[in-house]
Amino acid sequence: MRIIVSTVNGGLDDRVNPSFGRTPTFTIVDVENGEIINVQVLPNPGYSQARGAGVTAAQFVIDHGADVVISGEFGPNAYGVLQAAGIKMVSAPATMTVREAVEAFLRGELSSPEGVPGGYGAGHGPGMGHGMGRGRGRGGGYGRGRRGW
Repeated sequence: MRIIVSTVNGGLDDRVNPSFGRTPTFTIVDVENGEIINVQVLPNPGYSQARGAGVTAAQFVIDHGADVVISGEFGPNAYGVLQAAGIKMVSAPATMTVREAVEAFLRGELSSPEGVPGGYGAGHGPGMGHGMGRGRGRGGGYGRGRRGW
């Protein structure tokens, strides 16, 4: 199984970066039989893009064979691309190291991004929305803005 984690500097001792699309690096962790067998750190090609960082980052993890992506939150465009590719998205707090996040995921202790403040997950889309919109959220449920209710 290949797990890709959004990180600032990269490596197992780095912390999970709250941002997916604008994370500076991705730490790629290969796991077999519940054990970490390989770790690689690569720069995120979407990091400094003016627009489309989330889609570029999502395509990067797809191209690198991710089964699971761990980050603090996922923007709506990245979420859509990853969901369409069948890649599992998991949220982890920025207080966790990559090693802790991977181990917590393997134990089934991390959740999908649905409840992440400011993040996007299942259930966000055409719906009532909150604020000035006209019920045109992103995804499928209750639409909301980028930074919470």
